[in-house]
Amino acid sequence: MHQPHRAGRTHRPSPVWLPALLLLTAPAITTAADEPPPSVVDSQSIVRSLTAPAATTRGFEVAPRVGAPPDGSGGGEHKISLDIRFASDSDQLTPAAQAQLAQLGNALNAPELAHRRFLIAGHTSATGSPEHNLRLSEARARSVRSYLLERFHIAPARIEATGYGSSRPLPDFPPAALQQRRVEISTLPSTS
Repeated sequence: MHQPHRAGRTHRPSPVWLPALLLLTAPAITTAADEPPPSVVDSQSIVRSLTAPAATTRGFEVAPRVGAPPDGSGGGEHKISLDIRFASDSDQLTPAAQAQLAQLGNALNAPELAHRRFLIAGHTSATGSPEHNLRLSEARARSVRSYLLERFHIAPARIEATGYGSSRPLPDFPPAALQQRRVEISTLPSTS
């Protein structure tokens, strides 16, 4: 027999469905908890990471290394890994990635770095085939480069992009870890 709908009464799902609903949503909740929100590295920290530290001495002069570039950089590579997030299996920048790239763009335009060249290197975790990961890491590095060139008007000759796929994992993390999905920015020798 059909009962008429009473005003003011709301329909509640049967408690029998509640455990099933929790089971279905549990993996999504766990996945979100496994991925901490990205922390944004500020532009001054990026500048410090990409410049040679000033030599501190006590009364003596340090001669440049034999074979060191004349710009005084010491020839050493300076780099920083940034947590630049992408959607899964995509080269589309997320809003979190754009927030980090704003700091990177400001750093690359800072007076200390304005005449330096850089390599953007994309890396992936070991999930997926090596060929796919290589293509994906290259596409992500190109996406970062394009964003910096367009938004921060950086000369194209100052930034190169490459991808390494999962071939250069961080040693302190498992091959499939979120930390393996990263973009590294390193200095390149000047071309003058």
